[in-house]
Parts: sequence; C-alpha cells; structure tokens
Amino acid sequence: MAAVGTNRRRVLSTLATAGAVLAAGCVGSDEEAEDDGDEPIVDEAETLENDTDPDAWREVAEIRLDAHVGGWVGVDPPHIDRVENPTLVLFESRSYEITVENRDNVKHNLAIWDAEDDRIEEYATDVVADVGTVETLSFTATTEMTTYICEHQPRIQLGDLEIVADE
Repeated sequence: MAAVGTNRRRVLSTLATAGAVLAAGCVGSDEEAEDDGDEPIVDEAETLENDTDPDAWREVAEIRLDAHVGGWVGVDPPHIDRVENPTLVLFESRSYEITVENRDNVKHNLAIWDAEDDRIEEYATDVVADVGTVETLSFTATTEMTTYICEHQPRIQLGDLEIVADE
C-alpha cells in the first residue's frame, strides 16, 4: 500500500499555528505560555492524533466533520471523533462522501487540494455560513489528492488525505 505523505501546506500551517500559540503565550497567562502547540485549538476537540491504519478505514465511505474557525473536528467514523483536523485515509478509486456542518456562524467550505495547493477540479462544497448548515461533497479518491481545506480559513482549518492503493 502506497501512501501520499504530508504536503508542504500542512507543514507550513503547523508552523504558523505553533508560532501563533507561542506569540499568544508571550502576552497571555503563565498557563497559556506552557502550551507547546500539542493541544487542539478548538474546545470541542480532544486530540490532534487519529488512527491512520488503513485497516481501520477499509469499510469507511462516509465521513462527518464539524466546521470551526480553529479547525475541523471529526465526528464520524468513530476513530476520528473529537480529533482536530484528522488525517483521512482513503482508498484509491473508491467513492466517498464528506459531510460538513457549520458550528460557529462563520463561513466555511470544504475543498480538496493537490500537492501544488490547487483545488482539484470542482471538488468543493458550497459555503455553509450559519450554525447547523450542512453540505456534502461526493467524490472518487485519486492519488493527486493531498489535503482537505476550508478555503476561508486555509491556514488553520486543513487536514491531510492519505490515499492508499486498494488491494
């Protein structure tokens, strides 16, 4: 099984988020200063790590994410529940649906980008701007897919896509 690695957008975003957290710590309380960027930004999230073993993803065809300014928060499947910006493992040539729900009255959409930081074809939902608004993106996984992103908060609301060969 070949997997697509982390792209430069994800690395730069992580560095930018870490820098923002460190800067906030310089002017905040002592407790905030101890935050080393290993904690979720969104209060509803509990972790930044999820199961990326392809076997855990083999039967997944539908994914649900909550949209927050600080990041996506996984809802379903269970192994991404409460994970901020979870890595999604998809099998090449399989059909998927990703459903996003607005949780903060801020504009969000979900788009799939390639390694050159370009949207792939028309793979993007309409904007969800009000709490409770839901949009679903249906697509077939391809190896060029590397990132899912909110095009309104692209530096903090993004996650990796790992595309594996379907054996």
